[in-house]
Amino acid sequence: MSEYNINSQWTLLERAKRSADGKTILPILDVMDKRGVQDFLKDVPYFAANMGLQNRIVRTTSHPSSTRRSFYQGVGATAVTTQVVWEPLILFEQRSSIDEDHLDTVDNPKEARRQEDEGHMAGLLEDYVTAMFTDARTSGEEYIDGFAARTSTLSYPGHTTTTYPYCWNTGGTTDLSSLYIVEWGGQACHGLYPGAKAGNTGMFGISARDKGKEPVLDSSDNTYYAYVSQFKKWAGLAVHDDRKFCRIANIESSITSTNGIDEDLIIQAINHGKFNLSSSRIYVNPYLKSQIDKKVKDKAGSAWSIVDTFGKAVPAIWGIPVRVLDDTILTNSETEVS
Repeated sequence: MSEYNINSQWTLLERAKRSADGKTILPILDVMDKRGVQDFLKDVPYFAANMGLQNRIVRTTSHPSSTRRSFYQGVGATAVTTQVVWEPLILFEQRSSIDEDHLDTVDNPKEARRQEDEGHMAGLLEDYVTAMFTDARTSGEEYIDGFAARTSTLSYPGHTTTTYPYCWNTGGTTDLSSLYIVEWGGQACHGLYPGAKAGNTGMFGISARDKGKEPVLDSSDNTYYAYVSQFKKWAGLAVHDDRKFCRIANIESSITSTNGIDEDLIIQAINHGKFNLSSSRIYVNPYLKSQIDKKVKDKAGSAWSIVDTFGKAVPAIWGIPVRVLDDTILTNSETEVS
């Protein structure tokens, strides 16, 4: 299990920065929040893992072939073949620890703890969304396979590899990013949470617990007491049907690049997948979103339209709306996919 810490301690320097008189904590503006996290969390449906800390998916691998028979001829036995896919759950955890006297000497200690709690929860959610795209199970048992790991080699009709899930090639070589098309749903792609008590959590699956005062050891193993908050989020990604998501890789991020967003490639990817357009989303970073907006502005392609899907105008292609994720989640410095 991994623990992700924003900072190890709430320091005197932090207290000084957040106070005008040394004892009253002022409101703060979070300018470190990552773009698109809340939108992504609204897109993802969640289902309880059906095998504890794993989710078991059974897929067909073949349908039986028919026999063309004449009168008085028999038919051999046939059967459907299947495969079992296991999707794991992992745990993100953070722990806030503030010296009791640090809080007991400010006029509004609840505000100080609220600020710390909100920052920790925001960090958890950002780590989770990043993992859904960039995690690789090969990094260890505390990782899942994100969308990028599942599409780490080129594969598409006409290529030397043609197995699902498809990863299409735009042909770029520098400052590379990717576009993802994902259908969300119980038989497509969805998030996972554990059953039993661990699944009974708050907003966006975060368990936030006020642990009260706990003894804490300093660097010399001496004990002091601190107000402690614990934050947990279980995470998993289940892909039931590999035709329900794809990646378009090797897209150059420059708005003037000739190997940028390619509508023809997106149309191919949609048609060679099996997407329910109404429950699908396209995910890009701000660099690729700028390319899309420029195409819409210039009316460079009739495939793009503006739709009012989320209570605001967003570009869409064939009715699939575009979501923008922070460029620290979908970067513009990917390794070329081959």
